[in-house]
Amino acid sequence: MILHGGRLSPFVRRVQLWLSVQDRPFERHYASVFDADFGGLLAINPLGRVPVLVTDDGTSLLETSAVIDYLDETAAPGRRLIPASGPERWRILQTIGLSHGIAEKTVALIYEHHRRPAELQWRDWRNRIETQIRSGLVALDEAIGPNVSPIAAVGLSAVCAYDLVATKFPALTDAGLTGLAQLSAQANALPAFAGTHPSRA
Repeated sequence: MILHGGRLSPFVRRVQLWLSVQDRPFERHYASVFDADFGGLLAINPLGRVPVLVTDDGTSLLETSAVIDYLDETAAPGRRLIPASGPERWRILQTIGLSHGIAEKTVALIYEHHRRPAELQWRDWRNRIETQIRSGLVALDEAIGPNVSPIAAVGLSAVCAYDLVATKFPALTDAGLTGLAQLSAQANALPAFAGTHPSRA
């Protein structure tokens, strides 16, 4: 399989870590959506978005949640990260959704800071996004609990969101988020996490 996407994207990172945790062989193709031709992504995703996972049969899978669902559905026995059904599945999906929402808002804030011309930026809108990120992080810190593993679905997803915020907007992570901070430190002591940290982008 081939995973397409940039180095900074928390969504690409989540898929890459999922592949690594499941011990799946894959190639990594680095592409930037900010290149004039979307880094060639339009040829495999008409939206020019990442991640895109091209499977062994040449199918292009789009959107993080759909890619993750495919990886779990086709995982080797014992390698699935989300239960196939039941209340625990719903709890995990809700926490992953919270992590995903934090990551989306952080990407939006990056665009506001670094892509939108300063004279067109709206401070009230930036404040609103920052409030959403802070609120989400506090809820995520509580939701992950004290014993979550960084290679579990919830831990992996939480680290991808938290690390992006901590790298790009560290002031938003100084609200006593001890659980997330500890989980991130534990995760990034592992080669797969350290090698994909957003600071390497």
